[in-house]
Amino acid sequence: MGRTRHKERSYAVKSGKRAKEEQGFQPQLKKILVHYDIIILFFFIFFCYNTVSVVTMSGDTIPAAVLPLALINDHSVFLDGPYLHGLVLDNIHSPDVEYAFPEINGHTVSFFPIVTPILITPLYAFFSFLCWILNVPVTLALVGTFAKTSASCIAAASCVLVYLTAKELFSKKTALITTGVYAFATSAWSVSSQALWQHGTVQLLLILLIYCIVRDNRHHSPWTIVVMGIASGLFLFNRPPDALLLIPVIIYIVNEWRSRAVYYAAGCGIGGLPFLIYNILIFGNVFGGYIKNTELFHFGPDAIFAFISSLVAPNTGLLVFSPVLVFAIYGYFRLDSLKKPVIRNLLYLFGPAIILDIVVYSLFGLWSSVTSFAFGQRFLSGFIPVLALYLGVVIEDIFNSERKDTAIHIVQACFILLVLISVFIQSIGVFLYPYNPVKSIDSSQVWDVDQMIIVNSYNYGIRNITSISMVNIPPFPQLFRIPIHSQLQLSSSPG
Repeated sequence: MGRTRHKERSYAVKSGKRAKEEQGFQPQLKKILVHYDIIILFFFIFFCYNTVSVVTMSGDTIPAAVLPLALINDHSVFLDGPYLHGLVLDNIHSPDVEYAFPEINGHTVSFFPIVTPILITPLYAFFSFLCWILNVPVTLALVGTFAKTSASCIAAASCVLVYLTAKELFSKKTALITTGVYAFATSAWSVSSQALWQHGTVQLLLILLIYCIVRDNRHHSPWTIVVMGIASGLFLFNRPPDALLLIPVIIYIVNEWRSRAVYYAAGCGIGGLPFLIYNILIFGNVFGGYIKNTELFHFGPDAIFAFISSLVAPNTGLLVFSPVLVFAIYGYFRLDSLKKPVIRNLLYLFGPAIILDIVVYSLFGLWSSVTSFAFGQRFLSGFIPVLALYLGVVIEDIFNSERKDTAIHIVQACFILLVLISVFIQSIGVFLYPYNPVKSIDSSQVWDVDQMIIVNSYNYGIRNITSISMVNIPPFPQLFRIPIHSQLQLSSSPG
């Protein structure tokens, strides 16, 4: 009997200790999640973004992928230095991509703006340092991994800023959901994180500007205005056609900081002046190689067709590749629910600015080439962070509502369904689209439902995909690789 009681007491003591440990563990875990939420969120999204079937590059993104190496090793903005000469010379002069590498005054340069490659040069320096430490040669394939990882970093950083901004406006739960929708149900995943498109940097700089305004509204600081100026300067020279999206920011500065607008102007000079000088010295004009694109803008009735097609056409429609963004329209008209009038007015102003941005791209003669080597409507992806905040208004409105009637449940179900459909479509773009042999269309094909890029990408991809892998920080090997040979054989079998 004594031994039995002793065992029971020992068991009770051990059980009590375990209970206390579990009770202590849960608050500790919660504390970690709360204090390190930004870091955890960044690395979670980063590694999700770096999980791919194939690492791809378009001719439009190759200059941005190799220019940082020219800066680091040849100490030059020219792409014909000794280091790059041995690494990518044959590829630069390939007929498929030579348009991206014009010769100016005897030197090979990037046709595209160089803001993005300048910003990611520190990342490349880190990757190159790791290669040197580990004695790993830098090959063209490894450069592709450098570029992919850098794109993932840019896109993941924009997600974190969406989260921080949404957390200032909504509950933390709504902020997380908003970030998840932005991260995986829009082109932030299928375009921005896949290659060094300028659109990823547009998204990052735009949401940075909005976050600065949200913070400045809480606590005025001239340094915040300087940062906004630097971001605006970079924004303008990174992708000039998207400069219309700066209009709400400038109006905010005029209305709220007119007496100290000099801080903003100084920041614009810091961020934009180096690129202005580069464009003038190399190309002889303000906007560099992009000046040639001004010849492709035309006013006419075709712009109406292009405008509608850019939004809802089967092969180019923003709302086709991310159907959940339909709810952003509802969110715009519910902005009055935001408690901060300055932020409310700012987001209202983005509505007309976004429409103007779509009009500009509708006037662009090559608007239908938006799908060339990118999945979906990449031209209109720059303002998606703003649409994400509109979705945050919707999420806060319909999921935190005290209403319990059938109508609100239907709206909630529709929203969830469109999120799931959007995530599925975006996953096709990430994992299966690289296998689609047809990556460009003309204006006559944008409404061709028999040759939908989404459907064809799924059909080609599901038959040909060989594996899914998580790319590590280069030059380290993949974190994991999932072969899909069995599925390949199954889908390729007769009948």
